[in-house]
Amino acid sequence: MPTATIGHVTRERYEEIIAADRELVGQMQRIQFTIGDHALEIEPMQPNGGAHPAPGQDLFGVDFSLGIYADDLGLSLSTVRSYRFAAHRWPEPQRRHGVSHKVHYILAGIADDAERFEAIDAPPLDERAGARRWTTDLAKKHVGQRPDRPETPAQKVAAIHRLANDDEVAAQVAADVLRRPQVAAKVVADDTARHMVNKAQTTQHKAEVVHDLIGDDTVAAQVASDVLRRPEVAARVVADDTARHAVNRAQTDRSRQQADAFRRETPAGRVVRKIERTAEFLDLVGACHRFVAACGKTVPRLRDRHLSDDEQAVLAQNVARCRATLDWIETAAETGKVDMDEELARLLRGE
Repeated sequence: MPTATIGHVTRERYEEIIAADRELVGQMQRIQFTIGDHALEIEPMQPNGGAHPAPGQDLFGVDFSLGIYADDLGLSLSTVRSYRFAAHRWPEPQRRHGVSHKVHYILAGIADDAERFEAIDAPPLDERAGARRWTTDLAKKHVGQRPDRPETPAQKVAAIHRLANDDEVAAQVAADVLRRPQVAAKVVADDTARHMVNKAQTTQHKAEVVHDLIGDDTVAAQVASDVLRRPEVAARVVADDTARHAVNRAQTDRSRQQADAFRRETPAGRVVRKIERTAEFLDLVGACHRFVAACGKTVPRLRDRHLSDDEQAVLAQNVARCRATLDWIETAAETGKVDMDEELARLLRGE
């Protein structure tokens, strides 16, 4: 028997709300896909294996263009990227009215096109509603993701582990639940858990003593160099993300310093630098050519078109960015100085 009320409204009123809100969800879906289609037009998806600039290395890369678009819409870059991905995975004929954009986005994780298009037309049984339909949780289960609302004990445990991934959070949770006698009794009955607690007490004490002895950086460096020669110790250190990243950063800095010294101090290095500078010049000339060519194709399309005030404002902002970039290029070419002041940096970021 269906319940007489849903929350604080009657079943009849709830059905009225659902009927109206489903229309709103349909409108939202169309808007989200439209934004995704426009993002795809601005920055088409790159083929797998194509050349991509390293993060943060290309000021005018995909994220820069999409960031401008996102800012002009008042959306986050991650939102625009997700809309773009969903639009790419779901061409217009394959999109289903009545299925939310969020479900489309989740099912977009299915790599095979035929499997993905078949799946959306075969919704699973929603036991709570007693009907076949797509919900975000059912879509996540279908692609192997964790549901938002854990139901089984295993899912609840997995959700708690996910939330307690941080060591400080995990320690606080463990301390809290161990204050419950029944929980503590079950934990000490687990040999592995009990031994880990005992071991942690001894290890913590030893670690405190070692930290006191290696307060000096020179001593610490020597000790680290010595113990990292032990394979078991090295394996544990690289399992620590912070330590591994610090080592990788140090290696990168050292390699950069050696490369700079090579370019400054050796005849071959000076030849390499000259070649690099020539390549940089050609890249800059090519960027200018592509900008002029793109404008040459696009501007004539504005013939007899009257832009709205909002469109004029957005265009003015982007023209200002272009002018500032051209001034920056001229300054760099004349003086060799490529640093930008804070005002120019904010302008290029669209702030």
